[in-house]
Amino acid sequence: MAAIDRRQFLTLTGGTAALLALGASPSEQSKAKVPALTNRIKLQAWTSTGKPMPAKVFNQTLFLTLGDEPMPNPPRQVDSGVLWTTTPSVPFAIVLYLAVKGFGKVALYADNQGQGYTPADFPLNLNLACAESRIHRVRTAIATWQQQGFECSAPITEQLQLAEAYLQQAQAASSPKAMAALTNDSLRESLWAGESAVFAHAQHQINQRGHRPDFLFGCNFFRHPTAGDDYDRRFKQLFNFATLPFYWRSFEPEAGKPNFAKTDEMVNWLEAEGITPKGHPLVWFHGAGLPAWARDKPYAELQDLLRQRVQEITRRYGNRIPYYDIINEAHDIDWANTLNYSAEQQREMTQLATLATAKGYPNAKRIINTCCQWAEYIPKGPRQPPLQSAYQYLQTCLETDIPFEIIGMQLYYPNQDMFEINRLLERFSQLGKPIHITELGVSSNTTRAENTPFPNPPGLWHAPWTENIQADWVEQFYTLCYSKSYIQAVTWWDLADGSFWPHGGLLRSDFSPKLAYLRLNTLQKRWLALGA
Repeated sequence: MAAIDRRQFLTLTGGTAALLALGASPSEQSKAKVPALTNRIKLQAWTSTGKPMPAKVFNQTLFLTLGDEPMPNPPRQVDSGVLWTTTPSVPFAIVLYLAVKGFGKVALYADNQGQGYTPADFPLNLNLACAESRIHRVRTAIATWQQQGFECSAPITEQLQLAEAYLQQAQAASSPKAMAALTNDSLRESLWAGESAVFAHAQHQINQRGHRPDFLFGCNFFRHPTAGDDYDRRFKQLFNFATLPFYWRSFEPEAGKPNFAKTDEMVNWLEAEGITPKGHPLVWFHGAGLPAWARDKPYAELQDLLRQRVQEITRRYGNRIPYYDIINEAHDIDWANTLNYSAEQQREMTQLATLATAKGYPNAKRIINTCCQWAEYIPKGPRQPPLQSAYQYLQTCLETDIPFEIIGMQLYYPNQDMFEINRLLERFSQLGKPIHITELGVSSNTTRAENTPFPNPPGLWHAPWTENIQADWVEQFYTLCYSKSYIQAVTWWDLADGSFWPHGGLLRSDFSPKLAYLRLNTLQKRWLALGA
């Protein structure tokens, strides 16, 4: 990941709360004088203290298909606590971003117990709807797992019962303030119950399946060798998988003169330590992926140049680099589509990358890398045809027989709780390919990190970010991934502070280990013992 506009990144990765902290205003549709809406529906929402939801927060509300794909926003009018909009043509779900006291700031979902909403369901109290839907989702998941041999603990069951009791009281409340407080209580209990259930189920799966000797614990290796021996020592203690930089702009700043020396040195060191390398990225239409001498080339000529580049790299390294992110973020992401290619052109470039990789090294494991997995950018994009999500892009690659081996998913802190992260992973697993988590990071501090691309740490999970909160998130997320046979690798981004994600390293800037580093090392030892 190279430096990008921080407002873009926070918007597109799901950092809605952080974006609002930057002072984001409602959409142009809301700011302008909007004609009277016909066939309109009314949604209402309150903060946890019972105040009408501020318009700029409420305006972040999204509609989804029942397949979890965001819909382009229809015309809307947003005032304090009230959102008027036109009705989507099919049953739909709703996403509300809310600070739940006692849990954190997260995306909440209302889907009418899986049936979706139609005009007959409005006006709709979103606080109550989200509380009801959360309980239903968690209960449904637990029931499915129980059929597979999972035993739900008494504390989780009690949390769900308490959530239901609070919801019933909220439904009978005599004032918005009382209703909002009680729905907050219900959501707090059901959010914790969902996360606890997902974590317990993942631990159950790991205990059933045992140690996974081929699992890849990865990190980018960009600061070798300049960071020195302490960096290298910490790296090899924790990781068996390393991402190497092939950003075209810095790799070949002058046409015909690629700089292989640094990569050669990295590969040599990794081979000596028995660590598997991965190249990243071979094709990327971000500024970092396009040298000045190439970016203005005609489409066909750029295809030829990329084909030559990919074949040259993969042929040179052969089996020394068995994995490649062959193309990065080619699904209508603004920062990764600086040449403004159509969806069809992005697919053509994807096919070019995968075929050229195979020609250079036939045994390469080809990863199509994606980002912004919840696709919050789609409702904000007034483009025709509508923007494509990562999931839709991957579906199209499969439907058009573009050959590749692995789905790559970036997962920087997404304002989603672990239960919803689990739902997302399960959804992508239905595409039928192994999955690598190719990039992820969460913060360990809430102070500004001036030496990063966007210095304000985004999000609030359970409590303001600390090294302990970061370690808890790492433990839960890695446990979740390790429990799933279709997830083969998880790559942290970056090893030490002072790089991309603010306070996102597993090491401090002096390369001393944070609690998250130690926690992950403890997990690895525990899982290794399962196979002893």
